[in-house]
Amino acid sequence: MNMINSLTNKTQLSIYTDSQKIKKILTDDKVKFVDLCINADVAILESKLVKNCNSVPVITLKYKLLKVYPNSVGSFFWQKGRPNIVFIESRLNNHNITIGSEFSAFVEESIW
Repeated sequence: MNMINSLTNKTQLSIYTDSQKIKKILTDDKVKFVDLCINADVAILESKLVKNCNSVPVITLKYKLLKVYPNSVGSFFWQKGRPNIVFIESRLNNHNITIGSEFSAFVEESIW
């Protein structure tokens, strides 16, 4: 939850996700799930089939989806049995997002 909160200053977050796991994990009172990506503050996606998610910052649940969604600002994924977090600096800047200092170690200039 801290990772998502660092993307916005809002106290009530509207989140669109195509992941049932995320819906089960994020049970905070500050989270409201929406049915349309266009109505979200942040999208958390594990599929490359989601449409209309071009205007909101996206967190992907698979590293390779960073290439699929040009508006993806970062990714949370598992690699070799370990959780990984990556934020892309230029994409954060494009969305005028300043993440919290606790995540600064996970910011990369580019992924390609």
